[in-house]
Amino acid sequence: MEKVKTKKPIICLITGPAGAGKTSVSKVLAEKFERSAVINVDYLRKLIVGGYIKPYPWNEKVKIQTSLEVKNACMLANNFLDAGFNVIIDHVIGQTLLKQYSEFFHDKSIKVFLLLPKLEILLKRFDQRGVNDGLRKRTPELHEKFTSLKDKPGWVVIDSSNQTVEETTDFIFNELNK
Repeated sequence: MEKVKTKKPIICLITGPAGAGKTSVSKVLAEKFERSAVINVDYLRKLIVGGYIKPYPWNEKVKIQTSLEVKNACMLANNFLDAGFNVIIDHVIGQTLLKQYSEFFHDKSIKVFLLLPKLEILLKRFDQRGVNDGLRKRTPELHEKFTSLKDKPGWVVIDSSNQTVEETTDFIFNELNK
């Protein structure tokens, strides 16, 4: 497959609850471009060793840590953008962090996609992976939160319940190239 060269670097943020397919879609999407980078914010979070805290439940320490994650992701994204790379950011965000991303990239065009498959699909994905940890237990709560936010402006919502990774990626790719 021929890789696409863009006229101007693209910033794409992919969000959704755990198990939605953010990481898989981000990687496949990045492979469609001649020059691209994926910033998985989970990796940035794990750079913190001393004083690391899980991103839930939400409190003031979590707010500081997640704000730092966004800031670092944006700075890293800018480095890639300056070098002519398209950037795909993989991060679980709500409206507060979306606002932070939007403010940081106020002079650039950022497109945000919310992957929101049905809850039973998410739980089935965890079961198929053999994952039964705290994140799986939090999935209903996260899904409910994203469902309540899905009609908020700022992102394109994709119900990827019955889509393959390639179908979801193709949809996003076409939206980015409009």
